[in-house]
Amino acid sequence: MRRLGTAARATVSGLVLAAVLVPAAQAPLRAQTKPRPPVQAPAPDALEVPPGMFTLDAARIADERTGNAVVAATREALARTGVLFAPLEIREIGLRDAVMAALQRNLDIKRSGLSKSVVERALTEAEAVFDPVFTVSASGSMSRSFDRVERPMQWKPATQEYKRGQQIKTSESIENVFLCGDMIDILEQPEDMQVRFLTGRLVTPDANGECHVRVLPATAPVALVSFDKQRVAGYYPVHKQASTKSPTGQDESYTGAGGVSQRLPWGGSIDVSIASTYHDTYYTNNPNDPLTRSYGSYKRPWTARASLNTGHALPYTKNFGDGDDSRLAIDVARISLNIADFAVRGVVNQTLQTVDGLYWSLVGAVHRLNAAAGSVALAEETSRRMRKKMELGLATESNRAQVDAQLARLRATQQQIFGDYVTASETLREALNEQDEVLILPVGYSAVLDNPPEAPAGPASVLDSPDYLRAETAVRIAMRVRDTRVAQTRPDLSISSGVQLGQSNAVFGYSSISESVRNLISYDTASASIGILYRRPLLNRAAKAAVTIAESEIARQTLLLHQVETQIRGEYEAARIQMVSARQRIEDSRKRLEIVRGLYERAVRLEAGGVVTAYETIGRLGTLLDAQLNHVLARIDAQTAQTRLLAAVGALADRYGERVAQTADDRQRIAHLRQTGGMVTFGGPL
Repeated sequence: MRRLGTAARATVSGLVLAAVLVPAAQAPLRAQTKPRPPVQAPAPDALEVPPGMFTLDAARIADERTGNAVVAATREALARTGVLFAPLEIREIGLRDAVMAALQRNLDIKRSGLSKSVVERALTEAEAVFDPVFTVSASGSMSRSFDRVERPMQWKPATQEYKRGQQIKTSESIENVFLCGDMIDILEQPEDMQVRFLTGRLVTPDANGECHVRVLPATAPVALVSFDKQRVAGYYPVHKQASTKSPTGQDESYTGAGGVSQRLPWGGSIDVSIASTYHDTYYTNNPNDPLTRSYGSYKRPWTARASLNTGHALPYTKNFGDGDDSRLAIDVARISLNIADFAVRGVVNQTLQTVDGLYWSLVGAVHRLNAAAGSVALAEETSRRMRKKMELGLATESNRAQVDAQLARLRATQQQIFGDYVTASETLREALNEQDEVLILPVGYSAVLDNPPEAPAGPASVLDSPDYLRAETAVRIAMRVRDTRVAQTRPDLSISSGVQLGQSNAVFGYSSISESVRNLISYDTASASIGILYRRPLLNRAAKAAVTIAESEIARQTLLLHQVETQIRGEYEAARIQMVSARQRIEDSRKRLEIVRGLYERAVRLEAGGVVTAYETIGRLGTLLDAQLNHVLARIDAQTAQTRLLAAVGALADRYGERVAQTADDRQRIAHLRQTGGMVTFGGPL
């Protein structure tokens, strides 16, 4: 991006100097435009060329400097009387140099440049949302188990007691009958039961001839349990294996994954990832024999999996297309770049108008001061003639007093005009941010001043005004926001899907990570998923309120646009009327000036012949001064009116090169370059 300081410097450089930079303008210029060879000591009568004037009109520059000489003379005369103080240093400056200095030192332009940089960075930030995101992750887990034996208290019911020779029935079936006793006790049982008891259905009694058993439910694998002594119901400590040590030792698992995530400009996202896992598995030898059972590693711990997941908002739903807030941020940032450009153009336009107005005020003050100084000189000559007449007895004291009064009035007018000049110089110096205390003298302006501009006949080109373009861009932003807010009133309907391919190490995996990744195409497992999500707030009041706010903003910005357009057209028409009026006043004041000058010269001749008094002659001189001042004011008003008109439509920077040109040929050449696109004003390439 070209920085705004460079752009501002290139603004007026393009206005005046671009004509000599393009190939069409490199033809041989007139003799006075050719660069003179450097000399060690210029001749005393050599004319110093003001900077920025690529075509020199020596006669005009000499006339302007002759007129500027009255400033130093007036300052010295007033300084001797102690009436007015003014800086001693005097500096010449051309209109182009004044504008260049103002643009280069204008803090508003620099601030606008920073604002544009901020907007560009905001656009980059908004667009970065759609940049691919690369992710890498790693995780690991380790676990180990240990043996732990506990003796907790456990409730045990009481045993059932039987005497020797008693039958123990565990169910209603005769198949589940046991005998408390020994072999000898079988003989005492019924014959049909003796055979059954001989098959091992005996419970051996203790020394007291008692059997202690616990009959189990029918669902148990055995019918009863025999004890060697009686047990009462209660809590008894038991031997429990609370935890068992893993026979393969510590279990370790490590996973590394990488992927890319991409948001889609029209809504939705795509995620692609691949992961590798290290987890060793073991085989078992003699699994059914605890004494000889052993374990060994397969040395193939690596597995991999790949996944693809997508999520997408369906067309004509809330987050699709214009409904995406990220796209809204990008579009608003792009449009805001235009606003930043228009703001810079507006600041440049306003700076040019301000400096141009101050410069022409300074020119007018110098011309008025020349007129006043000339009138004072003529009045002093009249006063000297009056004193000679008094010495000869041809005039009275009253006549002398009247002449002195008129002379004092003219001197007061000169002093007032010099004060106006000092004020204009100081105002321009502050606008140029000059630190030195100097009096500024204008130079290189008479060619423009002697050619009052023609008032345009056509309507105002409002569409080219930076203020209008900025207001129009604000309407565009409001409409773009409205489109997003309307889209967000729709239902939120999105679809998501995913596919995952993986390898299993339920038995074993692969010996290396590279082998695992290479063989991922020979996957062990595959899964796919798809889903759809519908969301819509009840009543949807927030989204509807946002639409209402956006529409109100459009209406407000549209009204502001119409207001700006009306203001520009009014300012343009007022400036056009001022130009027409100024041109007419120039002609009228010129004719009046010729008449008044003729009357004054006639009065001087009549005074010399004794027909009229010196008082009447000096009175004509006051009228002549008023006519001169009015003529100067009309000429200055014509220039400021043109500046005001061009500034109203934002064309001041484009047309300023023609205003600072010194000759008609230069103005015509610059106008041709501007019309053909050979010259730009904001630092663009030629």
